Amino acid sequence: MRVNLPITDVETKLREDQYLISRTDSKGRIVYANPAFVEVSGFTREELIGKPHNIVRHPDMPAEAYEDLWQTLESGESWLGVVKNRRKDGGYYWVLANATPIVENGEVVAYSSVRVRPSEEQIEMAEALYARIREGTARGVRILRGRPVRAGWRRGLDVLAFPFLPGVRNRMLRHAMLSSGIVAAAGAYGLHANWSSLDAWGAGLGCGAIALGVVTIFAMGWSLSRSLLEPMLDAANMARQVAAGNLTTQIIADSDDEVGSLKFSLEVMRKSLIGIAQDVYRGIEGTTHAAVHIARGNQELAGRTEGQAASLQQTAASMEQLTSTVRQNADNARQANQLAASSMDVARRGGVAVSQVVNTMHGISDSSRKIADIVTIIEGIAFQTNILALNAAVEAARAGESGKGFAVVAGEVRSLAQKSAQAAKEVKALIEDSVDRVTEGSAQAEQAGATMQDIVAAVHRVTDIIGEISRASQEQSSGIEQVDTAVSQMDVMTVQNTALVQELGGAVMQLGNQSGALRETIRVFRVVGQS
Repeated sequence: MRVNLPITDVETKLREDQYLISRTDSKGRIVYANPAFVEVSGFTREELIGKPHNIVRHPDMPAEAYEDLWQTLESGESWLGVVKNRRKDGGYYWVLANATPIVENGEVVAYSSVRVRPSEEQIEMAEALYARIREGTARGVRILRGRPVRAGWRRGLDVLAFPFLPGVRNRMLRHAMLSSGIVAAAGAYGLHANWSSLDAWGAGLGCGAIALGVVTIFAMGWSLSRSLLEPMLDAANMARQVAAGNLTTQIIADSDDEVGSLKFSLEVMRKSLIGIAQDVYRGIEGTTHAAVHIARGNQELAGRTEGQAASLQQTAASMEQLTSTVRQNADNARQANQLAASSMDVARRGGVAVSQVVNTMHGISDSSRKIADIVTIIEGIAFQTNILALNAAVEAARAGESGKGFAVVAGEVRSLAQKSAQAAKEVKALIEDSVDRVTEGSAQAEQAGATMQDIVAAVHRVTDIIGEISRASQEQSSGIEQVDTAVSQMDVMTVQNTALVQELGGAVMQLGNQSGALRETIRVFRVVGQS
């Protein structure tokens, strides 16, 4: 016998509204377990399906109880008894188990068990009995169909006491025995009262009549019990099969009396349950098909959403790069605008400086002309001085010896006048050259001033253009940031949609699992044509 360990003293009590239902194949492997059974056992459904039913066997249960269980089920009868089962965590729970074989075409094909909460009295009696059996002190007691009965010669006392045990047949036998006793007593009293007037033949006939009456009463009682009990047993067996989920067991109403009405009502109930089970099964199939369709659509939606999320992420990354580039361009344009403004200011100052240079050159040119005029005057004075010196020399020559000194002075003056004239010519030549250069420089300065004005105007236009570019870049940067924000929001929404799709997928999966569980539940009811 399988021993499941470890065990603990922690008890799980069933609620009054809990019904633990399971179903096994002909080999005792679990093929169905309802949610209540899964919950109380502590195992998962996957851990139960396909496993031997003794996975929940508790070591405190004696082997004799399970031997009686399987002997009863294999004989085609139901078994009812109190059982202590083990939970996965080692704890235990008590159940009142009703195990029924599912019979088709006279052959046991599966087993069904329905368990409810037993009373405290039933638990105490079962616990004491099982302890005695394990310890070997339960002499004269054994388990039969889940109930304790006496064994050995004590079983004979039970046979003798059979008419006095509970049950419809036993009550009818008691009534038959009582009626037979009354008839026998009345006949004996009549024979005793008339014994002296009867001959041997009459006395024998009277005794025979009494015996015949007793036998007839017994026979009528036995026949009546069979006519009532056999249909009732058939109805009870059919009810047990229906309770086990087998809706293929038919019952034929072969009489028009109350028993026939009971059989007819049971058959109508069976067919009604078949119709309900088939309707529920078709509804489950429709729900399963819809769940599968929704799941496929949800998978496609999930794939598309993931693709959209990936595209949005790529777009967001590209937008970030573009935003960075545009922001950098805007910064560069802003710096260029600042440099252009600085260049325009420098060009403006250069234009002013060139204008000042031109004015200075004009002043120098005017001063040079004035110097030239003065040099011309000096040349005139030198010329006149030279003429005067010549005249003085002439006059000195006329004067003779007295004029020699004056002639020397006149010669010196003439020499100075000539030197002054020569110097004035050279100065004039230099001044004229300077005037020419100043004029040329003034012209170049004026041309440079005009060019600087053109440069200032051009720089001003460039500054305006760069300013427009800077403003446009800032607007583009702002617009791209808004687009980036929108893309980020779309990315967040896509992520939320993905989460919703996953949640919907989980809900659809749960719906499919529930449909599968409901399908397994409804398959407990075996109908015609179902494998």
